[in-house]
Amino acid sequence: MNQNQYFDFLQFKDKKNVEVEVKKIHELAKRIGKRIYIMEVCGTHTMQIAKFGIRKMMPDNVKLTSGPGCPVCVTPQEYIDKAIYILKNYDVIITAFGDLYRVAGSKSSLEKEKINGKDVRIVYSPYESLEIAKNVSKPVVFLSIEFETTMPAIACTIEEAKKSNINNLYFFVSNKFFLPALETLILFSKNFLSPYIKSDSFIDGFLLPGHLSVIVGEKSYLWIAERYSLSGVITGFEPLDIVCGIRMLLETIVDSHPQIQNEYSRVVSYEGNKFAEKVISEVFEPIGGNWRGLGFVPDSTAKLKKEYEMFDAEKVFNVPNITSDVYNTKCKCNEVLIGKITPFECPLFEKVCTPENPIGACMVSSEGACAAYYKYER
Repeated sequence: MNQNQYFDFLQFKDKKNVEVEVKKIHELAKRIGKRIYIMEVCGTHTMQIAKFGIRKMMPDNVKLTSGPGCPVCVTPQEYIDKAIYILKNYDVIITAFGDLYRVAGSKSSLEKEKINGKDVRIVYSPYESLEIAKNVSKPVVFLSIEFETTMPAIACTIEEAKKSNINNLYFFVSNKFFLPALETLILFSKNFLSPYIKSDSFIDGFLLPGHLSVIVGEKSYLWIAERYSLSGVITGFEPLDIVCGIRMLLETIVDSHPQIQNEYSRVVSYEGNKFAEKVISEVFEPIGGNWRGLGFVPDSTAKLKKEYEMFDAEKVFNVPNITSDVYNTKCKCNEVLIGKITPFECPLFEKVCTPENPIGACMVSSEGACAAYYKYER
């Protein structure tokens, strides 16, 4: 980064620039009059909004709420239970990203299993699992979660494993395709699908994710405005990015002209990353799957294509169908994830559930809403 680029970057953190946008937000809110609900659907946005106190800057009638933007948080409990089944019944090495390490299953977690002597290793990229597999004789199972953001790297690792004839590396796949879940969320907000969702709020617009949009592009969200008359703004992660995104959303509401806009055009293109999308489609195909909070969402979970099934841990290790009653708990992570309640409304928040003793996935993950509220908004 040269000096000019550095000073350009600093403008996104400048308090005076943020204050100018916040003033515009207040003026627009007065013109709208009614209460407006804006949902961010990216875990990094959730954390940044809390960290910079942006929620407190908003007018009384503009409410910022958090949606299912944290991939660790939306990973269903039965996925953890199945991973632990593999650990307990086979002599394997489990590799996983750090956020997944402390997420609780029905009876255990990866952290507890490691304490009990199981071989669980935190990795920072899927390629590390390939390197581990090259240097050990026993099976290595990578717990493959996350959205489209990390799927290209995972797909490339699988292709490399096949090319190199690695026969002791497996992938327990629960990656999520985000867009089908976003549509399910919109339908939930209108109370079309689920009697479980009883909310008097309505989503008036979205702050759309920055990282994920690098892959899928602005074009992938056009249906939100066309089909549901809702606006969305692809937004960066600095304070100025976020308040600009909110201002842009409110302008579309004032004009009664729903549309998708791209505030983060310095990074996100209209078409997205076609090479990354191609790699994903070569290795994965969509099937229906469960999301914590949303339940079953059609075409939203990744499955390895037939030519890569030799790497499918669920098939290789004959993992049984395990179902978990995630609603049978006082933890309200499911309701936090769909914006039905704030973390403050969960009876366990801060009293029992803390970062040192996380009960729900929303407190475990560094991108979880409960973790953000606990760290910055108490």
